[in-house]
Amino acid sequence: MPRPRIPERRERILDAARDLALAKGWRGTTVAEVAARAGIGKGAVYLEFADKPAILEAAILRSMQGLTAVVHEQVLAATGVVSLSALYGFAVNALLGDPLMRAFYVGDESVLGDHVRAVTDDRYRMRFSWLLDYIAGLQTAGVIAADIPQDTLGRVLSTFTIGLLHLPDTLGPISDDQLRRTVALFADLVERSLVSGAEADPVAARAVQTDVLETLATQLDHLQEQP
Repeated sequence: MPRPRIPERRERILDAARDLALAKGWRGTTVAEVAARAGIGKGAVYLEFADKPAILEAAILRSMQGLTAVVHEQVLAATGVVSLSALYGFAVNALLGDPLMRAFYVGDESVLGDHVRAVTDDRYRMRFSWLLDYIAGLQTAGVIAADIPQDTLGRVLSTFTIGLLHLPDTLGPISDDQLRRTVALFADLVERSLVSGAEADPVAARAVQTDVLETLATQLDHLQEQP
């Protein structure tokens, strides 16, 4: 029988875990420190989570849920078909706004330790798999040229994302406005190269947008609900 959970307590633990991972790195963080920062006893942490890795796992999934929700909201608020470049811009801007997600996407072991490398199943493949599904759907709807290899385009976008997140470390600090303009220009260049010569089906394209994001949200909810 699953252990009873107290939502407010669980959120406090996840907040504490996120803050400590960002401040000192997860490898050097103890469960006792998480408990102290959350203002609860160490034993109460184990009423919510089986062990230390499970805490970070839940914190990462919560950030993934938040990022997906932000992008989904922006897509639903838009009128007509949201282009791949616009959706990509939504996702990157949301990603840049969450330091834990930034660390996750670049595999920053100073923050996450060896957590991501230690996970050997498929739970994190959704980091980029949703993008491939989206590309495939837009090709079917005639928005993206059918002769563009989906996996190659996915790697191009993912490579740019990872490089963008490392940019401050290699070229020095940049402003939020510079980041936004960098993403916008890259997205515009990519969009121009993807134009399909066929007539696009806006209804099908719109359905792809909502279906892919709803599927991703459902997958994340399912993972978060697992004990």
